[in-house]
Amino acid sequence: MKTKLHHLCILLALFAGVHQAAAQIPSFPITTPTNVLELEIPGGVASSGSNYLVGIGLNDTNVCLQLASSNGVMIGSLFTVGASEGEPRLAFGKTNYLAFWGDDYISGAVDLYGQLVSSSGAKVGSAFPLVANLSLATTGFQAEQAIAFDGTNFLVVWEYETESSSAFYGQLVTPAGALSGSEFLIGSTVTGSGSNPSNDEKTALAFGTTNYLFVWQIKASDTPEEWSTFGAFISRSGSVSGSFAISQTNSPSYNPLSVAFDGTNYLAVWNRDTGPGYPSPTMWNIDARLVSPNGTFPGNELTLATNQAITPSIAFDGANYLLNWIWSSQTNSTTQFPMFYQFLNRSASPIGPAFTIFPLGTNNFGLNNVIFGGNKFLAGAALGTAMFGANGNPTNFLSIGVEGAFIPASTTPPTLTASNLVGTQFPLQLTGTPGINYAILFSTNLALSNWTAVVTNSLTNGVFSFTDNHATNASRFYRAVKQ
Repeated sequence: MKTKLHHLCILLALFAGVHQAAAQIPSFPITTPTNVLELEIPGGVASSGSNYLVGIGLNDTNVCLQLASSNGVMIGSLFTVGASEGEPRLAFGKTNYLAFWGDDYISGAVDLYGQLVSSSGAKVGSAFPLVANLSLATTGFQAEQAIAFDGTNFLVVWEYETESSSAFYGQLVTPAGALSGSEFLIGSTVTGSGSNPSNDEKTALAFGTTNYLFVWQIKASDTPEEWSTFGAFISRSGSVSGSFAISQTNSPSYNPLSVAFDGTNYLAVWNRDTGPGYPSPTMWNIDARLVSPNGTFPGNELTLATNQAITPSIAFDGANYLLNWIWSSQTNSTTQFPMFYQFLNRSASPIGPAFTIFPLGTNNFGLNNVIFGGNKFLAGAALGTAMFGANGNPTNFLSIGVEGAFIPASTTPPTLTASNLVGTQFPLQLTGTPGINYAILFSTNLALSNWTAVVTNSLTNGVFSFTDNHATNASRFYRAVKQ
């Protein structure tokens, strides 16, 4: 039993708990579609510690940004910073955000751009190119991949693509928006001789204490097709270590991944297709592995979610990780994409059950993202309706908007409140972090140290309601304690 987080003293009789319906964590619109054909997809999310900047891809044409306060109120209006069929990546520096995207409408020239945005949500200067080497810009296509801040500079990672090859490059950018040094090669995405697929959104980047860890997937073989998850450390000056394998089990396909740093180790999470019968049907798991700052492994590869768990996103709140994923249930034209969340400790073990926030019904479509902003997480999702083909894949989207919801940190103290006694019915309500296990304890004397647990429950939706059915005027003291 850990030290108590919060307690409330209540005059009660012997406690008898009855679980009642729990309230959902409220969500709020970040954007609202203006017509039924509008498609808004969340890209990167970054936090200044007080506000959140959300990247939006609008109708496969515009790169847009929206600033949101820590209480879910939009600050200013959605504004456009560039053109793209994709979504921007975002990071916060010392005073400004840096938005980073690839302009799909430019060919044979530099198509990667950045835009500084102040903490109040105003553009700082104009958009600027992020590739100085014109030979790379004119001989291939550049695709945005990942961005992070190391306390001094930003690091942006982009993919250089031609018809026969693909590789990742890094570029340091100062907080003032100037390129620091030249671009540098990080690694390749293909080792086999087969065709190279688009690798957009299938990389991740996090800064630790002295180095970044960049994580991506490499095609390990052609026949059978297999992919491995690799990593490389990058110093603040742009020096790259040799790449190394993180995954222990290959996948016949590849999908998005994520990485976070907990102050001691990195945790990389990725999708692994377990088959059978790839490419149809697929069976996705989410696997993970801890990586130390010196490139060793505190343990083996872990499976965190199974049965069509896809597109993981992970963030760390100073004590525990929050893992976010989508469960893909595909049966012809009836398809659901409910989003799940689960807290993990520093060993990547669950500390409570998975929970949901955004309700998704038949044919609703969701894309997920989660970030920690100082004292709570912002969960982002694209919610709306999609049309699906016979194979379960989306063929068209209708009325997609971006929603957000705040999830308290795993260490947020719970609150215990009580309503008026009605006969022998005495309602109480525990409010805390969803997915965290709490115990309700009682004592007949505050001077005594013997507290007795009367109920243990996880707040799957942030609220747990219960009623003492045998209340009298006897003294009884209650407190809520995180397990």
